[in-house]
Amino acid sequence: MGKRLAYPDAPLEKLDEIYRQSFRKPIHAYGFFVSPVALYKKICGRPESPDTPIEKDVGLFLWDIKQQLYGIGLHKLSIVDVPTPKQYRDNYFQDSGWLIVLGTGFDKTLHVPVSDEFTQCVRNILQTEEPPAWWSMKKYTYPNPKLWIEGREKMMRKAQA
Repeated sequence: MGKRLAYPDAPLEKLDEIYRQSFRKPIHAYGFFVSPVALYKKICGRPESPDTPIEKDVGLFLWDIKQQLYGIGLHKLSIVDVPTPKQYRDNYFQDSGWLIVLGTGFDKTLHVPVSDEFTQCVRNILQTEEPPAWWSMKKYTYPNPKLWIEGREKMMRKAQA
């Protein structure tokens, strides 16, 4: 079954088509890889003393980053834990990081375009100038589109109440 990915904002007919094609075509995600520890160090710096425990600070910092990303419209399934690619590893043992998924598609073609403004908002939060890249999502699937739409509608009703 695999882990789940978020659908793009599209009508049910489009989601049905994406869902059916996902059984035959590999899914690719378009987004930014982030090492949470490296992001913390880049934005907050290193502690003054090596004896200073930073676990609580890092946890609060990462929670805040996620809340900012959710606040601009990123779905919770769009922040994916993935193994750290070799090119992003440094001297510290980091076996996983976040893939911030802006959009998904087949054959490295987005299902729905991602606006430059949205991409720039994510860049600003992550404080990066790197362009988004394509990532293979072999172990990921889309949820049933009807359940997805029902869940989104339920969330919207809760938010309006």
